[in-house]
Amino acid sequence: MSEHEKHAWGSLVASALIWAFFTMRLTEGGWIADVSPRHMLWTYVATVVLMIVSHSIIAALLAARRAGGTLKDERDAAIEARADRIEGYLLAVIINVLVVHALADAAFAGHALPRIDLASLPVLVFALLSGLFAGHIVKQAAIIWQYRT
Repeated sequence: MSEHEKHAWGSLVASALIWAFFTMRLTEGGWIADVSPRHMLWTYVATVVLMIVSHSIIAALLAARRAGGTLKDERDAAIEARADRIEGYLLAVIINVLVVHALADAAFAGHALPRIDLASLPVLVFALLSGLFAGHIVKQAAIIWQYRT
């Protein structure tokens, strides 16, 4: 297993666990809770700090085990580029779904269909940050998948 693939596995696990922490802080009983802006800000800062610390630890552990040599070759760079492209496509889809949903919800007010209230700050923050996590997790999964095929 290459160092790049090991990093992807570590990042995938760490990101999924940190998203679980983020979800735990903003949901209650499976629904997005109506939390205060201060609570959301603290949760956001804690999530960013956890991502920085966890990925720094992963990089440090891999660097300590590395016995010289190049960090990435051409294959690693190509795999990273394809994974970045997949992540970008997913984020574009997520953002467009949120925009279309917000516009349709405003245009067809009072409909009987289930809705996501993007006017609510906790829902908006949860949707956007979950989209970022989804993009990152899909990128790491794409890297792992490309190494396996």
